[in-house]
Amino acid sequence: MGSSGTILEPNQSSLKLRVLLGITAIEGLVLCLPPKWSLIGVLCVAAIIALFGACISVVRGRADFLILGWALVFPLGYYYFAYPEVHPVITLDRVFIGILMITVCFSFGREHTPIPPALRRLGWWWVAFLLFAAITIPATKVPLNSLRTLVDGFIFPTFLAWFVFRYFDVRPHVSKLHLITCLMAIYVGGIGAAEVALHRDLLVMPDSAVFLAGDYNDSSSEIIIRPNGPFSTTNSYALIGVTTFFFLAFLKDAVGSQLSWWREWLHRLARAAALATAIMPIFRSMFLAFGIILLADIFYTHGKSRGLRIAALSSFLLLALAVRAALPMVFEERSDPGNLFGRLAEQRQVMAMFMDHPLNGVGLNNFYYEASVKGKYRAFYGEIESVDYPHNNFGAVLAETGLTGFIPYFVSQALLVAAFWKIYRSHLPESKLIWTSFLYIFLGYWINGMSLASGYYSDLNLWYLLVIAIMMKFSVSRYSETHPGLSLL
Repeated sequence: MGSSGTILEPNQSSLKLRVLLGITAIEGLVLCLPPKWSLIGVLCVAAIIALFGACISVVRGRADFLILGWALVFPLGYYYFAYPEVHPVITLDRVFIGILMITVCFSFGREHTPIPPALRRLGWWWVAFLLFAAITIPATKVPLNSLRTLVDGFIFPTFLAWFVFRYFDVRPHVSKLHLITCLMAIYVGGIGAAEVALHRDLLVMPDSAVFLAGDYNDSSSEIIIRPNGPFSTTNSYALIGVTTFFFLAFLKDAVGSQLSWWREWLHRLARAAALATAIMPIFRSMFLAFGIILLADIFYTHGKSRGLRIAALSSFLLLALAVRAALPMVFEERSDPGNLFGRLAEQRQVMAMFMDHPLNGVGLNNFYYEASVKGKYRAFYGEIESVDYPHNNFGAVLAETGLTGFIPYFVSQALLVAAFWKIYRSHLPESKLIWTSFLYIFLGYWINGMSLASGYYSDLNLWYLLVIAIMMKFSVSRYSETHPGLSLL
């Protein structure tokens, strides 16, 4: 034994010397090369390591590393990873989903979570919606755009949720998910805050649009930008913010153990950033959503916590008064009843279009062409004219896919709520946490979705369904631990 030890020592010393020389050489190159080339070199090394890690994950039939990585960087992909710049074919989201599809091919034989009956029923109703939506595409003005909406906005998020539930082991990664979501929320909120401060869109994309709040006709009055951050729309930016805000609360409680002091402060900063992300675009529906969510939260809390919720609800009125005093033109523009009348006129337009095409609708993503280009469905509420966009998830689906698409779309949403309600009634240790987190995220998505038609945005749907799938998998795996052989759903 002693002689073998003396034989191995020179090899070990030689290996350590080579590693040390390699590190020294890399440091020398970094110091000697111009900063630009050093940065390019670091990025190339990081890309090689990420590619190598992705290949190993795919071959092993596991994608935990990929999902965590995507959750961290996906907001930046729409600006930094899209080719060509106009109507991109290669995007981070598509590459990510493509890799997950390849991973499934290597996952056979691996242990996976079976889909319970309740989610299977939900899935079949959702597949029916996708099928009837696809049937309408050939009749649209630009079928390629409609197909892109179907694939990117509905099919890819559905596949991601299915993959997470089947193959992503959530519980061992809850702490990592919390840290990653904190970092993502902070830089997304930071980009939006910088846009407000600098009064310009920092990450300009061909399909992005920046909206202003204030008096557009008077340059002397105050006008503030409504940021879209790293996303192309303010809708996605705000709704990803509200989803992240409540998802962070879920993750913190799901971690269970006491967070270190720096993680506690990181969590608080991240939630503040997510809240700012939700509010900075100044959607009236967002303030309504938070008001309703606070009312619901008062019902589920007791003691001092209930008092804090009541105080937070009361602060909405103080916030409105403060905005009115500090930014009167912004307050007037955002509280103009004409905006509400325009939405009401829009719903008349939706119903007129549906009545003319009750079975299959006018075609997925074809509403604007039918309403604006043809000019057939003008509608008014008082003197306010409709704006030729549905501004309502249900209205958009009803007008564009008819009853054949609307019915399975609506039923699938009801079944989703029923599934989480069943989790709440199961009396798991985390059942209240899971139900309230889902409820607040669902309300934030749908209250805003009744005036924004946000259900068509792929970036939002990917994040929203990833969050929903993680919470669902968390609850099902917990139940299987405490009730072996039984199905929660």
